[in-house]
Amino acid sequence: MKKLLASKKKLFSMVGILSFAVISISSISFATSFTGGRSSANFNAYYDSSVSKNGYTGAYDTARSDWNAASGSVNIGKTTSTSGNPDRYYVGSTATSGLLGLTTPYKTTGGVAGVSDKWAYATVVIYHNQMQAYGMNSVQKTSNATHEVGHTLSQAHPSTSSSSVMKQGIQSIGVQSYDKQSLIAKWGN
Repeated sequence: MKKLLASKKKLFSMVGILSFAVISISSISFATSFTGGRSSANFNAYYDSSVSKNGYTGAYDTARSDWNAASGSVNIGKTTSTSGNPDRYYVGSTATSGLLGLTTPYKTTGGVAGVSDKWAYATVVIYHNQMQAYGMNSVQKTSNATHEVGHTLSQAHPSTSSSSVMKQGIQSIGVQSYDKQSLIAKWGN
C-alpha cells in the first residue's frame, strides 16, 4: 500500500512538472511580434509639442521606461531633435469613434512600411478626445501610450488569454510577463 501511494505521489509530481513546462513553453511560443521592424531596439523618441500641451509627457515617459525595463536589449531614449529619424510621439484628435491610438511605421526609403518591412522610424498618436469620451483615467491613458509604444518595438496584438498590454481595448496595466516574453523573443534579453 505504501508503495502504491509513493507511486501515485511520484506520478502526480511528474504530471505537475510536465504541465508547468508545457504552459511555460506554450506561452513563449504564442508571443506575437511583427517579422519586420527596425534593425535595433535602441532608438530615440521625439515628443511633439502636442504631448506636453495636452498633459501626456508622463504617460509617454512611463511607456518608454516600462519597455526599457522589460529587456536589456531595449533602449528607447528621448531627444529634442527630429534629426536622425527618431520616433515621433503626438497627441491628437480623431473623428473615428473608439480609435484610442495609432502607430505608423515608415521605411528608410520613404512611405509607410508594412509589418514585414524594415523601418526607419514610426509615428505614435494617442487620441485625447477618444480617451476623454470613454472617461479613461490617467492609468488607462498611460496603458494606452504603452500599448502604442509597444508597436514601435514590433509588438503585435496577441490572441491569448494571458494578460497583455498589447491587447486591444481599454486597460489599466503596463508591460506584463507575456509582453516581456514576446519582447525578448524578438530582441533578446
